[in-house]
Amino acid sequence: MDSPNLDSLRQEIDAIDNELHALVRRRADLVDRISAAKPPGGLALRPGREARVMRQRLATHQGPFPVTAIYRMWREMMCAFTLMQTPDLKIAICRPSDQPGYWDLARDHFGCQIPFVANDTPAQVLAAVRANPSTIGVVPTPIESDATPWWPLLAGSDATLPNVVARLPFLDMPNARARGISAFVLARMEPEDSGDDRTLISVEAATGLSRNRIAGALAKVGLPAFTSALDQVAGGVHHYLVELPGVLADADERLRELGTALGLTSGRVAAIGAYAVPAIPRT
Repeated sequence: MDSPNLDSLRQEIDAIDNELHALVRRRADLVDRISAAKPPGGLALRPGREARVMRQRLATHQGPFPVTAIYRMWREMMCAFTLMQTPDLKIAICRPSDQPGYWDLARDHFGCQIPFVANDTPAQVLAAVRANPSTIGVVPTPIESDATPWWPLLAGSDATLPNVVARLPFLDMPNARARGISAFVLARMEPEDSGDDRTLISVEAATGLSRNRIAGALAKVGLPAFTSALDQVAGGVHHYLVELPGVLADADERLRELGTALGLTSGRVAAIGAYAVPAIPRT
């Protein structure tokens, strides 16, 4: 038989559960009021703000309760509230049959409420996002061995083209089916500053460019040094994916100047999005 002390502790837990539930309902009410104050339509997604909120939660968490569980709790709440504001929201995931881990990445970030749709290729995901502004895409991060790189397609001027707005995982989960993989999130919106970000620049050139040449051109136009540069060739055209610190808009005049500094006679330079730098779990 339980002692009176255990009964008292369990009653205290019940009281805390009631308080937590009341606070969630109060937060939902505030989200409803915010949604009512916004113009109708649009994607209720704030990747920069979400990253700031999660960094704060992870930085201030203490005690034996797992920090990854705190992350999942807040992600579930934030995405459920996003779905409240965008009821037709869907996630199109590039999840080849032999790589189920991308589903885990999407679930850990977007929770269990938003409908997921599996796709075999990044091109299918991009088509789904372009067809519906309420669809968000999840695609594998580029690697140099990609035979058909998807990211150069984002450098066009069509209004339906999305931007990269986040990188997954923001925090590694201990039970993910595929450790070491990562993905980009695509959405038809401008990327949002989180305070610690990386911009993605697409450079298209008819001939090859060395990394030293790219670095020199960046410095010449007043842009920060790149943190990484990926080189791929498709259809005889050289494509470079360059990451820079911060958030840079495609309209930034320095991008036009960068093309000149690189001596491009054909091709183009474009910002194709930005993402919040993922959190590093405390040890």
